Amino acid sequence: MADPVTLAIIVGGSLTAASQVQEGRIAESQGKLSKQIAIRNQKSLERQAKAEKDAANINEERARRQEKITKARALAAQGKSGGQIAGASLNALTDIAGQFSIERNLILRGGLIRGRELKERGGIIATQGRFASTIGKKAKALSFIKAGGTVLTTIGLAGLSPGGVPPANQAGSPSGFFASRGSVLT
Repeated sequence: MADPVTLAIIVGGSLTAASQVQEGRIAESQGKLSKQIAIRNQKSLERQAKAEKDAANINEERARRQEKITKARALAAQGKSGGQIAGASLNALTDIAGQFSIERNLILRGGLIRGRELKERGGIIATQGRFASTIGKKAKALSFIKAGGTVLTTIGLAGLSPGGVPPANQAGSPSGFFASRGSVLT
């Protein structure tokens, strides 16, 4: 039976290695979850972008109807006064049409800009999610490397050969954990 110190080193090293592997698995899971959340957020922002464009189209149509109503009122007022549509009246109708045209274009442009901004944000969020997933995978791989290093360090500290047997006496030197650590402890 191995001495208690050697057993403690082996058990401690094994627990450390196991926890390092578990940390890597957790990091990978967190990365996957972050990616899934990012993709859902991206899709949500794309739906919002579409809604912004749809809202802009609806508002543009309202402005178009308002333009028709305003023009009709101006024509009705002109007709009521008995005059013909010429000169100042024609200029007023042209100004009304120009004003509403500008308003409709601004409404559509605003909707398109807001939609693009939302899509860009969605793309950025999705990229962050993919990056988090990649970091998680790298952390998992690194955890296995760290665990392997811990196992090798434990073997070295315990004074065991890779086969689990203490190294043989070399030139009359004592074998075992305390003999191999004598120079470190003194």
